[in-house]
Amino acid sequence: MKKRLIVLSSVLSLVPFLALAQNAGLCTYQTGIQAVICKIGEILNTIIPILIVLGVVYFVWGVITYMIGADEEAKKKGRDKIIYGIIGLVVIVGMWGLVKIVTSTFQLNNSTGGIVTPCVPGTPGC
Repeated sequence: MKKRLIVLSSVLSLVPFLALAQNAGLCTYQTGIQAVICKIGEILNTIIPILIVLGVVYFVWGVITYMIGADEEAKKKGRDKIIYGIIGLVVIVGMWGLVKIVTSTFQLNNSTGGIVTPCVPGTPGC
């Protein structure tokens, strides 16, 4: 039973990687600091789902440890894992939200092709 649970959780933890393949090359239209911010956003968009999966696995491991713990010490370790898993998930999702706020504030949504900078009419490139 434990082996089946481990195999099932391993397979399900790899599912988010299927969606990561569609984000390739989105920062090609930005230059300068916008390209750097966009690259950091792409890296975080790749890392954060992995961290969320690890946080959920750690939380579930804490629940399992708490449920099968025979003595009070094992239950305390499980409870600590549950608490740290929840805190970790809150921090990770908060960081993801902060990145989304920054990218939408500076209009780095990648679907617009970059930041539209104002220009003086009549100048080259305007």
